[in-house]
Amino acid sequence: MTMTTKELQNSIIQKVLRTDDDELLDYLNTLLSEGDKNKIYHLSDLEKALISESQADYESGKIISNEDIISRNEEWLKE
Repeated sequence: MTMTTKELQNSIIQKVLRTDDDELLDYLNTLLSEGDKNKIYHLSDLEKALISESQADYESGKIISNEDIISRNEEWLKE
């Protein structure tokens, strides 16, 4: 069942009011800010660290093909 626009708005408002996650609230505020469409997104320290780690893994050959991942997941789901 699809929610109406009003129901979606109310659901989102209730979730926002219940959360104490400052990072999530900041993200939502940024996402919903009007007139900031040309604003540059700045990565958090965690996001920068994850990107650096991923680049290092790639450069050292620590990569797994998409096909291998799918195969592993299918095997895992069978367990």
